[in-house]
Amino acid sequence: MNGALLKARFPYMFEGDHVGLTFFRGWTPILGHACEQIDQLLPPSKLGFRWVQLRADDQGCGLFLYVLGEFRTFVVNLEGDSRRAMLFAAYDVAADLAPEVDRVVLEAERVTSTACMVCGRRAEAANYFGTELTLCSLHGPRALARCGEEGLEGFWREAIEWEAHPS
Repeated sequence: MNGALLKARFPYMFEGDHVGLTFFRGWTPILGHACEQIDQLLPPSKLGFRWVQLRADDQGCGLFLYVLGEFRTFVVNLEGDSRRAMLFAAYDVAADLAPEVDRVVLEAERVTSTACMVCGRRAEAANYFGTELTLCSLHGPRALARCGEEGLEGFWREAIEWEAHPS
């Protein structure tokens, strides 16, 4: 499943305010599996679920942040190991569902720690030009660089399938 199909299948998950959404080609199937599982957990109303940030963290793994439940103000505050962005609300209708969604999101993030950001094959994180990236032996920055490209230019070109800037 590619990023466009994922967005078409679960449009509610990618609409609304966010702080940046980056789909890495190799991680899109992992995110897609998480979206499928979350969609099955949610009631028909979807409780306002949406991704507010999708990116790689400082260790070269996925960082997937979401909102869930009714809310009034978009103020993000992360607490503990949960990837649920806490928003100010009159009440939290999704409190019982959040631990189940967290389990899915944290597992998806864990899987990205051993998946190549370009192709999804088994990989390990390593430091490339001062940035931690999870890449297989076929997709190191030097292998991806075209004539005249330096540093991570080839990686960014090949790894990012789709990107939405903060809204």
